[in-house]
Amino acid sequence: MGEFGKSVGGGRRSSARASAPLIAVLTTLAGSRSAILADVSSTGARVRGTDLPAMGEDLIVNIETVQAFGTVVWSDSGECGIVFEPALDSNDETYLRNLVATARGLPPDIRAAFENWTVGAGR
Repeated sequence: MGEFGKSVGGGRRSSARASAPLIAVLTTLAGSRSAILADVSSTGARVRGTDLPAMGEDLIVNIETVQAFGTVVWSDSGECGIVFEPALDSNDETYLRNLVATARGLPPDIRAAFENWTVGAGR
């Protein structure tokens, strides 16, 4: 019987892993639902999904190890914007931005360089 995880080539996988979307669990008084995290900042997030909370609903957002309280401030065509209250601390924001970048298929350092360039900090 072979060892678990070992194969020809020193235990390497035969195919590359694809980046998975980053899931946010949105909990309101009516219940919980999952959505895909599209963007995040210290003050809020944009999520995509079906049956999202309506504008004005208060909720708790759980993404990996980060939990934030917020309110839905807009909702349109399977997306909604959430404002965090209070804002995320800088460590949580950086952690989530790196996860979003990785889920998009970019390494965090490349994504950070791109974001700096788009806002003019990299010029």
